[in-house]
Amino acid sequence: MTYARFLGLFVVLPIFFLLWRYRRTFTARSLAPMGLLLVVVYAATSPWDNLAVKWGLWGFDETRIWGIKLGYLPLEEYLFFGLQTLLVGLWARARLARALARPATTPASAAESTVSSERALSPSEVSS
Repeated sequence: MTYARFLGLFVVLPIFFLLWRYRRTFTARSLAPMGLLLVVVYAATSPWDNLAVKWGLWGFDETRIWGIKLGYLPLEEYLFFGLQTLLVGLWARARLARALARPATTPASAAESTVSSERALSPSEVSS
């Protein structure tokens, strides 16, 4: 499998699914912080990966990449940095929006408030 096909199947398709699934949740304003995140990811990852390939820690099979290289890395590797960041960022943003959209429950009395704050959370309360 080529690197581009891997990206298409396992990163780009899930991105499209998330964009479609949460299309009412995502806005330009809600996704704007991802731009800064992408800058940080590229600034932190590009130098390290370039040095690792230069020093022979790992490499890329020339028959499985497009052949376009920036520094020591193929274009697909740079696409992976950004696309993987978008995939995780979209998923995290969707989960955050879902958690923030839940209606807050108000206890009927102060006594109930004390009791409810002292009990352990169930697994469904933590993961949903």
